[in-house]
Amino acid sequence: MRVLRSHKWIVLIAFVVGAAVGAGIAAAVTTTTVVADTNVVRERIVQNATDGDFSSGWHIHPGPVIIQVQEGYLKVTQSTCHPNVIGPGETSIEAPGVPVLAEANKAAKFTATLLLPNSAPGTPDRVAATNPCE
Repeated sequence: MRVLRSHKWIVLIAFVVGAAVGAGIAAAVTTTTVVADTNVVRERIVQNATDGDFSSGWHIHPGPVIIQVQEGYLKVTQSTCHPNVIGPGETSIEAPGVPVLAEANKAAKFTATLLLPNSAPGTPDRVAATNPCE
């Protein structure tokens, strides 16, 4: 009987130590730290549809642009001058300040999410650029 009681204490201690370690690990995984929370960016979401023969022309955005294709295919060319073809369900990110060209030769639907500096009203979200690949 005495041996049985000592084993119960060992099991209880092991359980308590294990629970404490598990709680410590769980707390570390769920810790979140906000580094910055500013009001210096505005967001513009644009839904696009083309029946083909689409070209954005070479241009530059002042902030990053996230392109998400819903239907068809979009060819995006940036500084590497090697086109990246994006299909349905795929995403591409355009770097700010870098010339970019988006094209579609068949019907396509895509969304562009522009993250722009919170500048004065009327500030353009894109400016024309020359082809850096020539």
